[in-house]
Amino acid sequence: MGRFWTDQEILDEINKRRWYHKIALRPGIVTPGISLLENVWNMTRQSREYIQYSGKRVLDLASFDGMWAFEAEQRGASLVVATDCMQPLYLNFEFCKNILQSKVLPLYNTSPYKLWEGLQVLLMDDFTEPLPFPHQIRHNQFDVVQHLGLLYHLRDPMWTLSQCRSVIKPGGHLLLETACILDTNQSIMVYNGAPGQMNRIYKDDTTWWLPSVLCIEEMLKSTLFEVIPESIRTIPSGRINNYNAGRISLVARAISGSEIDNNCHAELLRIFRNPGIVPDYL
Repeated sequence: MGRFWTDQEILDEINKRRWYHKIALRPGIVTPGISLLENVWNMTRQSREYIQYSGKRVLDLASFDGMWAFEAEQRGASLVVATDCMQPLYLNFEFCKNILQSKVLPLYNTSPYKLWEGLQVLLMDDFTEPLPFPHQIRHNQFDVVQHLGLLYHLRDPMWTLSQCRSVIKPGGHLLLETACILDTNQSIMVYNGAPGQMNRIYKDDTTWWLPSVLCIEEMLKSTLFEVIPESIRTIPSGRINNYNAGRISLVARAISGSEIDNNCHAELLRIFRNPGIVPDYL
């Protein structure tokens, strides 16, 4: 147990920091996150209703201040792992974790490109017989992975989806939210531009891509996920350089190799395409 914080001490500490998320720490005390994102967050919460959290193992990517990780715990998850690859962000998370007396496990040195390698200590569970790796990973994969507000910030977005699939049980779920193009039936992904010139979509050096909705669905299908259509929610944000930009949230189910079309079966099950694929647990 950590020390007891008075309400005034919590407020004083909150005011010393910059916040991205709005996290309720006590009745009437909420961190001052970015209000402009509340509609996006509420949209994601609507999609999240298609996931059962009680008793589940949950992985939260790009956790930042930790809002989504703490909410997963509050919804009854048995284990929540919060990851990020920006260690300075851990300070806000740690403060909230202490106030909430949370059991969320922070791994703020884990890249979304290295989930299969970085989380193996949490995944391996079966040492009953001398099996070669990765056959020891049979039951400890995650039931839910939360991939929120991250995809368009990644140089290699499809690889991170493959990494997500590698740590999710067949039948488990991916909760995805990202910026996207809303007004095309084409499967395209627009590149934001070279560093220092990144303004084709957003004037933001951390934004790399703007995928269309169909592109997102096809990337998920190519990484052994199946979108749950009823879970899809979108919010338009206006035209940006001739693109009707917006945000999308959805839930996708992790499918087994036996559920995909035989014509593309071999290619999707190549380990260098989708890491962690082992016939035993497909």
